[in-house]
Amino acid sequence: MKLWWSLILVLGIAVSMTAMTVRAESDLWEEDDDGNEVLVRTVRGTKERASSGSAGLCRYVKGQWSECDSKTNMRQRTLSLKKGDKTCEQTKIIQKKCKKACRYDKGTFSACVNMVMTRVDNIKPNSDPSCDPTRRITKRCKPDAVSTKKIAKADRANRKSGKQ
Repeated sequence: MKLWWSLILVLGIAVSMTAMTVRAESDLWEEDDDGNEVLVRTVRGTKERASSGSAGLCRYVKGQWSECDSKTNMRQRTLSLKKGDKTCEQTKIIQKKCKKACRYDKGTFSACVNMVMTRVDNIKPNSDPSCDPTRRITKRCKPDAVSTKKIAKADRANRKSGKQ
């Protein structure tokens, strides 16, 4: 009975794969004006270029990123036209958010005391002077699941051998 179901499943997959292949092939082949079949291939990423033509291609030289503006937390860069036609903008300005001003070297966590561990991080050089020189990070400790598993495993082993 299992053999029949397996055979039906394999045949179903084969039929569906054949149908998909035929459909995919029909998408690749077109008829030209003379009635001949022509293979049509589209290279990915070229649709936009083909529709706008090479005349709409604008290439820019990237300038340096500005310093971070502390009020807006943004920095900007100017792009200058390198190659393109009259429709291209001569300069463009792009903006993005600044990285966090306060950067720290991470310390190591202490041992668990009252189910809490603590770490002290020190500020990295060249960070914003308004940042705290140190920061304290606390995390809750996980219950010691490893030792309870070992005890349970030892109990099972003792029961099997009859040592209790």
